Amino acid sequence: MKVIDTHAHFWNVDTLRYPWIQKGSLFDRTFSLQDYLRSSAEAQAPIDGVIFIEADAASSCSLQEARWVQELAAGDSRVRAMVARVALTESPSVADDLDALAAIPLIRGIRDNIQGHAPGFAVQHSFVQGVREVGRRGLHFELCLKHPQLGEGLELARLCAEVPLVLDHCGKPDIRNGEREPWLAQIRQLAALPNVVCKISGLVTEADWERWQPEEILWYARQAADAFGPARILFGSDWPVCEAAGGFAKWFRVAQTLTVSWSTTERESFFCSNAERVYRLR
Repeated sequence: MKVIDTHAHFWNVDTLRYPWIQKGSLFDRTFSLQDYLRSSAEAQAPIDGVIFIEADAASSCSLQEARWVQELAAGDSRVRAMVARVALTESPSVADDLDALAAIPLIRGIRDNIQGHAPGFAVQHSFVQGVREVGRRGLHFELCLKHPQLGEGLELARLCAEVPLVLDHCGKPDIRNGEREPWLAQIRQLAALPNVVCKISGLVTEADWERWQPEEILWYARQAADAFGPARILFGSDWPVCEAAGGFAKWFRVAQTLTVSWSTTERESFFCSNAERVYRLR
């Protein structure tokens, strides 16, 4: 079985700025492609390809970050595609920024993190227009938001019905506190929209980092998989963020458990072929 990891980050603290990284924290160092390949090999994950997802560098670094990843791909063909950042509400030159990024061969999508912003951020006019501009360039948009923002995500998805959307991390449910509603109802509503697909990724860091158990993660993963169906779910590691909650190997074992009763075709769709379609790899 081949695996395409649809959600991995690399960053270089010496050449790019990451305002979110706290000095002295677990993440306050460079995480390289070589580090990723070592972690995935230790997990015995048969990685055939990896999708780089922007690492929330300062918005002024977006083009530099994308060009850096394009160079990484020139040296290792397993880097198959990338999602870059554009600050849709901050920049007066959104169209130009999108054009510059769309010219980079590996770009398949754009992300501008919704999480951390005040209510209403994702449905303000400038953001909605920005997402529509992403779609006009033949790119998809990735929704990175937390569970209280799923209502906004729904509204945005309906307002941008012509734009393909990828929901990161199952909408970041509150696994730590065992909260299931309204997350489940809203996930089902999102799944009813044909322009949305869902990454089953990033769940371990929404649980208690040190004490989570596989079954509490699996409940949310199963609900997302059931809602979206086998053709609209994607595997992602969320490396190196997952290192804060047990690491790549521990999460990969959970993902394998999720799929143990699935057919061979369903497993291949989740771990590989859906990624090839969504990220236009063929």
